[in-house]
Amino acid sequence: MMKDRILVAIDGSKNSLEALDEAVKLAMAAPSKLYLVNVQPSFHTFHTRLFIGEEMIKEYQTELYDKVMDSAVQHLEGRDIEYVAFMKVGDPVYQISQLAKDLKVKYIVMGSRGMGLIRGTVLGSVSTGVLHETHVPVLIIPQKNKS
Repeated sequence: MMKDRILVAIDGSKNSLEALDEAVKLAMAAPSKLYLVNVQPSFHTFHTRLFIGEEMIKEYQTELYDKVMDSAVQHLEGRDIEYVAFMKVGDPVYQISQLAKDLKVKYIVMGSRGMGLIRGTVLGSVSTGVLHETHVPVLIIPQKNKS
């Protein structure tokens, strides 16, 4: 029997870990494999490249990705869940939507509010963008404590 595929957007926020919990519930209800994705900013601007080398940018992106995924993987410890983790670089809406299409996922699960570069600008701008960009069901987990 082929397992369903569930894509989970992880950004290191508490809300994205709550989304991961919901994805685990879905995965346990029906045989599913989780695909965790973290999207890093590209930092490919003219000024950035003048002062910071490509290798240093990649190291920084990898360091940020590792920190975020370590917390997600720790969150999954002790659970019998099959998963694969990905790092993507660029626009989060495009990267999440494209990966969902490439992997032929059944669902996308994500938090309504994460830790974007500019916090608090537009509530759920990434989740709303993914909702409009993709053709698969998107489960958006609201932020529990809006303080």
